[in-house]
Amino acid sequence: MKHDCLETEPLISGYLDGELTQSDRQRVDLILEDCEQCSLVFAEMKKLRKGVGSLSFDQLTETEKSNMTKNATSGAGSNLGQFLAITGLILVYGVGAFWLCWELVIDAKFVETGDAKDKVPMFIRLGLPTLIGGVGILFFTVLFQRLKAAKTDKYTDVQI
Repeated sequence: MKHDCLETEPLISGYLDGELTQSDRQRVDLILEDCEQCSLVFAEMKKLRKGVGSLSFDQLTETEKSNMTKNATSGAGSNLGQFLAITGLILVYGVGAFWLCWELVIDAKFVETGDAKDKVPMFIRLGLPTLIGGVGILFFTVLFQRLKAAKTDKYTDVQI
């Protein structure tokens, strides 16, 4: 079976974790039967996972713990960028939504002119702020779930 060994390595990792689809598992099985290099990588990964899985954090040396910490915090620039983007969204969305909702709820144009044709219907005055609040809550809930999941995603480098 013709394949690229570098593209197969992430699939082997997913294969060991049991997280591949049936077709991808069958594909990896065929590759492992035909490719000696991929079979060696599979055996090494399996051995490594078995060895690492039996270690507890207390058994690691200070150097190993330090390396783990460095790898975990290497995305500081990315984290800063995410923080600034989220802060900007909160400010723009929050202030803009608050201003719009405030104008609608107090019916500012009607209060200013007193003209009946400037009066905003009650369902819009209450419905639009409720809709904006609901969409905002949903957006930020999904955003924070995605950020949390991105930190623990094992397969960010897997390409199909």
